[in-house]
Amino acid sequence: MSTYVEQVEQFQRHDLVWLSHQAWEMLAMAQSPVWLHAVRDWQQQEWPAVVRRRDSDAAESELCIGLELPPQDGQRRRLATRVSVEHVIEHQSGLALNTVLPLALPEWQNDLRALQQDAAAHGLRFRVYGALSWQFLTGQPHLQNVSPIDLLFRPASQRQLQLILQLLSCFQQRLPLDGEILFPQGQAVSWRAWNLADSAGDVQQEQKVLVKDQMGARLCSQRDMLALLAQSA
Repeated sequence: MSTYVEQVEQFQRHDLVWLSHQAWEMLAMAQSPVWLHAVRDWQQQEWPAVVRRRDSDAAESELCIGLELPPQDGQRRRLATRVSVEHVIEHQSGLALNTVLPLALPEWQNDLRALQQDAAAHGLRFRVYGALSWQFLTGQPHLQNVSPIDLLFRPASQRQLQLILQLLSCFQQRLPLDGEILFPQGQAVSWRAWNLADSAGDVQQEQKVLVKDQMGARLCSQRDMLALLAQSA
């Protein structure tokens, strides 16, 4: 039988989780009036929550999750909470870009479709999180003209990483792209920050980038992160 630690380690940031009825009841009991209606609505609609970075004081059996309501007066509204990992009844990675394309803003459609097709031609796949994902999952109006398009991608090799970064650089003038590179053990680095480090021209690749995972954030060299990837695929 797996331990709580082993169960929690199966989840990565931005994963989607569906909760048991008991979990929603416990979450509702702990909420202020501001969030109580939202939690009840989430439960009734059977929408998923998203896995977030672990709190430093989270118990071994707890999974840290979040919900997000549509922006109000330009401000994001997020609920950060926890549930016992035993109350997760379904779990999957973030949504694929091609799945959510129909709900993207009209002015994004053509370029996003071209980006997705170019990636697929190289055997690459984007996933999404943030506003575009929430709008697809809940049907609520999360997307605004100022919303970023948050993309996740998991390169299998250093070559794939180079291809994806080149692709994003080609489209970033036409689309409000943002997002993260996912490395083999769930470590994530902003691809914009990676490109910025690349621009320093350090052939030894000692430039530091901020690396996030379930447990926190730390600075690592690009060289150390690249060592996690095969040189070719």
